Amino acid sequence: MKIYFVRHSLRDNSVKEDIIAPLTKEGHQKAELLIEFFQNKNIDMIYASPYRRVLETVRPIAESLKLPIKQVDGLRERKIGCWVEDFYAYAQQQWQDFYFKLENGESLNEVQDRIVQTYHSIVEANDYETLLIGGHGTAMSLLFNYLTKGDFDYNDFLQMKMPSVYMWDTETKKLTHIQ
Repeated sequence: MKIYFVRHSLRDNSVKEDIIAPLTKEGHQKAELLIEFFQNKNIDMIYASPYRRVLETVRPIAESLKLPIKQVDGLRERKIGCWVEDFYAYAQQQWQDFYFKLENGESLNEVQDRIVQTYHSIVEANDYETLLIGGHGTAMSLLFNYLTKGDFDYNDFLQMKMPSVYMWDTETKKLTHIQ
């Protein structure tokens, strides 16, 4: 099975509420550019985080391929607990200590457990050849960290763009960064 992972496009950071934060105008334009890439990939099913920016990223692909989007709560981004002004300092602290979290937030350990369980439930429930999963940088990078036995790390997380496309082959156990 091949699984294409799509990190959401550019988020409108003026909206602090994580679940409802939309894409920027440029983010919508970049999401539209993904349509051509996925035209001949034979996607059988699309799964996505229920967060607005992820749905806005994968919706053009889904509409083009005439496929529904199955929203899966386990694909959501990690809960930080409160708005963090210096996101990269916070992210680095979490990657250095997978148990670190703010009040009402999730540790990277908790997010990794959730995303890995969600990934396994999606894979086990499918006999399709090719899936597309839309999600978030932190949650997906923690899944990639697990799938690659730690080879995908904090520096790889920092290299992720919005949007980014990765492909995981469940047979060869190979992760490929496409865009």
